[in-house]
Amino acid sequence: MDTPEISSTDKPVKPLLGIPPPIVTVLILGAGLGIHFGISKVLIFPEGWVQFAVGIPIIVVGLGFGLKANNEFSSVGTDDRFAAPTSVIVTTGSNARVRNPMYVGLVSTYLGIVLTVNAAWALVGLPVLVLWLHFGVIRREEAYLEARFGGEYLDYKGSAPRWIPKLGSA
Repeated sequence: MDTPEISSTDKPVKPLLGIPPPIVTVLILGAGLGIHFGISKVLIFPEGWVQFAVGIPIIVVGLGFGLKANNEFSSVGTDDRFAAPTSVIVTTGSNARVRNPMYVGLVSTYLGIVLTVNAAWALVGLPVLVLWLHFGVIRREEAYLEARFGGEYLDYKGSAPRWIPKLGSA
């Protein structure tokens, strides 16, 4: 798939369909939970406590990772809103571990909620969310950042993975 062209580095490319990622996440999750609770309750785990022991820690880690990254954006004075112009590439903290910590946080929180609620139909939406984020948001943002920051962003791309955070201190 070709990377989208950028017409101006002053205006970043909006997400596919123009819908912010948190809203798409809630819509996909809502559809899966609607099917689970309204049509067909298919479980991931046998009923019991295991879904809470697995899901809640993932929610906490996902929210923590995403909120930490959001605060790091604010602390360096760049806009943390989706599809807003970027003034600086954040390469420290969560962003030293992974290039998309807010999206990793969204996906992790989604997964944690699905596991806690024990809703297999909502789990089906997870690959849809990841594919939409990857092709409809991240690749478009990367093209924008390459056009805006050039070699500085290319160096950063080489130092931090796109999706799977590096372990260790950051």
